[in-house]
Amino acid sequence: MSFDEQGRLTDPRALRAVAHPARLAILELLQQQETATATQCAEHAGLSPSACSYHLRSLARWGLVEEAEGGRGRERPWRARVDRLRVESETLGSESARAAANLFTEQIVLRGEQWVRDFLRRRDRLPSDLRRGCLIDNRFLSLTPAEARDLWQRIDAMLDEYTDKRRDAPDDAVAFRLVLRGFPAAGPQPQADGQ
Repeated sequence: MSFDEQGRLTDPRALRAVAHPARLAILELLQQQETATATQCAEHAGLSPSACSYHLRSLARWGLVEEAEGGRGRERPWRARVDRLRVESETLGSESARAAANLFTEQIVLRGEQWVRDFLRRRDRLPSDLRRGCLIDNRFLSLTPAEARDLWQRIDAMLDEYTDKRRDAPDDAVAFRLVLRGFPAAGPQPQADGQ
């Protein structure tokens, strides 16, 4: 399998494979819905059904999606095998693995930026109670490396309460996107150990 129980991609070849924009779009749909056919995935990703079938097979090769029960051919349903994907490039040993992690991360950032732009274009058409649940926040924090790891672990644990597929979501629940990024700000940084 190319990912661990936390959704961390561990194989550089899988990182390069999933970094394709169409594959990310397909995986996004399958993570949001329980199942979808190649035809439905194709509509979402802006592909032909045959091109989408190719990308689904590629994602399946790395264990990220699998065929679900029922249907045939392009009407066969598929499902995601992972709720989220993450990469921790410092855990990857080789330079080529870190380059694959950077490629994957850049595509995730581009997807997130597109989601925000799409939201901003339609925000005023949302019901007011739904608009009140939206937040775009930008702030600077002063964190040690240990505090940054602790913050991400606490956020991750809190979000697990809402992303667990076993959760019985209320009837009025809607799909929300959460785009989180945290990294050292530009400017002088402490020297690395031994420098």
